Amino acid sequence: MELYVGIIIGLFTVIGMALLVKVNRGRKKTTDVKEEVSAPASDCCGAHEVCEFDQLKMDESIIEYYDDEELDVYKNIDEKEYTTSQIDQFREVLYTLKTHEIKNWLLSIERRKITLPSILVSEARFLMAES
Repeated sequence: MELYVGIIIGLFTVIGMALLVKVNRGRKKTTDVKEEVSAPASDCCGAHEVCEFDQLKMDESIIEYYDDEELDVYKNIDEKEYTTSQIDQFREVLYTLKTHEIKNWLLSIERRKITLPSILVSEARFLMAES
C-alpha cells in the first residue's frame, strides 16, 4: 500500500514539473534594450545566428534576462558553495529555455558574474548538442 502511495506521489511530482516546464518555456524578458530590425548587410555571409551572437558578445552592456532575476543573488559566489536546492534553481531555468536560447543565457549568466554549477554546464552543452 505504501508503495502505491509513493508511486502516485512521484507521478504527481513528475507531472507537476512537466507542467511547470511547459508553462515557463520560452518566457524571457530583456532589460531596456530595444531590438532594432534591419536588413542584413550586403556583405552578409548568411550565418545570421553566428553574426548576431558575435555582435551580442562584443557589446558587454547588453544583459538579457530569461525570467531568472532570482539568480542574481548568486553573483560572485563560488560554484562549490551551492547547495542542492540552489543548483536546482539554476536547473529549473535551464530546462525552461528553448535550445537556441541556452547559448545566450550562458552569456547572460557570465556577464552577471554568476558562476554556473559545473554539472549544469555539462547539461547545457548536452542540450545544445541535441538540437
